[in-house]
Amino acid sequence: MRRLLVSTVIVLCTAANGALAYQQDPNTLDIYFLDMVGGGSTLIVTPLGESVLIDTGSLEPKHRDADRMYQACRHAGLEHIDYLITTHFHSDHFGGILELTKRIPVRCFMDKGALPPRHEQENKQFKQLYALYQQATGGNVERIRAGDDIPLRNDPSAEIPQIKLHCVVSEKQVEGFSGDIDVPIEGFTTKKPDTSDNGRSIALVLTYGKFKFFAGGDITWNVEHHLAHPVNRIGKVDLYQVTHHGLDQSNNPLLLKALNPTICVAMNGPRKGIQPNTFAALKALPDVKAIYQIHYNTQYGDEGNTSGDLIANAKGQEGGFIKVSVGPEKKIFAVSIGMKRRRKWFQIQ
Repeated sequence: MRRLLVSTVIVLCTAANGALAYQQDPNTLDIYFLDMVGGGSTLIVTPLGESVLIDTGSLEPKHRDADRMYQACRHAGLEHIDYLITTHFHSDHFGGILELTKRIPVRCFMDKGALPPRHEQENKQFKQLYALYQQATGGNVERIRAGDDIPLRNDPSAEIPQIKLHCVVSEKQVEGFSGDIDVPIEGFTTKKPDTSDNGRSIALVLTYGKFKFFAGGDITWNVEHHLAHPVNRIGKVDLYQVTHHGLDQSNNPLLLKALNPTICVAMNGPRKGIQPNTFAALKALPDVKAIYQIHYNTQYGDEGNTSGDLIANAKGQEGGFIKVSVGPEKKIFAVSIGMKRRRKWFQIQ
């Protein structure tokens, strides 16, 4: 009778709080790619339990994105967010910040330290959302420049590998390059200058031991060029968050070849990315083992969609996330979809 009672209690507790069943494994680095339906929000939980949230999705539909970010935090067992980084000021990347901060405390806010170009500042939606941003942050925001590190804690005993989150691009400034990124370069395709805040996004490189992850926000073609030429400033990565939701105005093939990722994750929407040119360029990379997507792309069919088992949300579905887990010793990392944890394992290069 006692054994039955204990079993019943365990089942009831697990059902009451789904987060208990899926909390972070000890000493793993966990990265959650959340479904913002074509927006951006990526949650990082370090082996020492610190958390970084990159971008906060959209304000509308009301509560949707804030609820999903909060549920991911609960899933990860978080009681607060240590660092909240806003890569740039477009509605699908910072719209949900105030609603989220009403659900969970944030200890440090960070952004690129500059408003969007003037023509975007005059936009009615930006004015509304930036007022909410100021309310959420209280005006207490730290600036991230190219070359800066986010001050994550590391194991003082060095028993687990070092973790580092480093900014390589901010406000069209590329670490190691001091020129004008929009000047045409002979022998290469240079696009018209990007006058939006996309090109001014923050781009980050996360390393944990030998594992490397690149998240470039919405940086665009010309910025990407200078991350790859004349010097490969990042090197090969294991995990690539497909820049700008997989749109062709980003994902310069020169940078894709320099990164040569093992796994790609596109934070796309049902009608936003991955576009065919980018999808073809990703598939052609020599070391790519899998391309994951948050959504099935209804626009491009086979030219914009990976295999069904690598898509978090099939037609008509929403809310499923993609999770990457990296252990401290094994030379492999796991990718899973949603609460069902359908895992695939990949070699760290």
